[in-house]
Amino acid sequence: MKILISCLSNSWGGMEMFAVQSAQQLMNNNMDVYLFCVENSKIDLNSNFISDEKKLRVRSSSYLNVFNILKLKKFLESKQIEIIHTQFSKDLWTISPALWLIKKHIPLVFTKQLGSFIIKKDLLHRLIYRRIDKAIAISQIIKNNLLETTPLEEEKIIIIHNVIDIEKYNPDNYKRKTIRKQLAISDDVFVFTNVARLSPGKGQDIVIKSISMIKEQLKNVLFVFVGEAEESEKFYESYLKLLVKENGLDDLIKFLGFRKDIPEILAMSDAFIFPSYAEAFGISLVEAMASGLPNIVCKADGVLDIIIENETSLTFERNDIETLGQNILLLLNNKELREKLRENSIKRAKDFSFDSYNKKIIRLYSDLLEITSAENKHKV
Repeated sequence: MKILISCLSNSWGGMEMFAVQSAQQLMNNNMDVYLFCVENSKIDLNSNFISDEKKLRVRSSSYLNVFNILKLKKFLESKQIEIIHTQFSKDLWTISPALWLIKKHIPLVFTKQLGSFIIKKDLLHRLIYRRIDKAIAISQIIKNNLLETTPLEEEKIIIIHNVIDIEKYNPDNYKRKTIRKQLAISDDVFVFTNVARLSPGKGQDIVIKSISMIKEQLKNVLFVFVGEAEESEKFYESYLKLLVKENGLDDLIKFLGFRKDIPEILAMSDAFIFPSYAEAFGISLVEAMASGLPNIVCKADGVLDIIIENETSLTFERNDIETLGQNILLLLNNKELREKLRENSIKRAKDFSFDSYNKKIIRLYSDLLEITSAENKHKV
């Protein structure tokens, strides 16, 4: 089965990482995988397991770029691609026109990773979205968003949650003391960790405000923020660091910036805080749960597809810094509760494994190819 994975993004967040990981998983399952990406993007640079002759690189991802459309058409025909799976809605403006120019039907799968407030039901969008054979929503909130903002019919939409490599996040694979030594964190310090891009919707400011409220009760505790802001959101990173300074929290908070060693960071942590209130799913939360970290989450959006309240996670409502503070102290002081959340989180995380995803996605591809084959025979 020849599958083209498409993601014409220059960023490097959950969507882009998942595009690369899913491509790798398909290859591990003996699929013939190709990649459509922006030249020298993070996706391009982090997908060396795909050979150059199986990559179609373009310089930009502009809408209705005639050069990109024609280049893709030629690639699809020359490589005899059987399935296209895009992770980025913007790609549809290149893929759909290219498919219109090809005589035979190539099934198109679209995964919706992020919500949108833009209504896309005008004539042009209807033409673009008509070419989609199946749309995958990564959570219920995203399925609802697709129905509200796009011309897709409900029968074309299915929910398949994003997943992770469970074994990669097994803390037994890493040496906790060694990692802490590298980060200059003492063995006896209790570490709360947050892994996310530094962005207003991710809620790091809520955590800092909550810490400020309970700082006198925090002894031998450290809060670690892993991630960096995109250029357009550097103001928020500056704001967070100003909050820390103004509230005298320098000894309680550590910013590590962008890191590639997330499994190691989680392995040296004691608990996880996920304050995002605008999350389509929350892949870093699943990673933390697979690492066995008791966690505190903002009760919002796609997170609700992942957690079981008071079983895997403690929760708080958006901007409720008092409840967040209470939960921080509760986790800090209640070892029995931490152990309960840890065990239940590990169990729950297994529902979001690549083994489960691979079976669902390969079955979907096979079904679409069977339908296409039957339609082509009927036309003959």
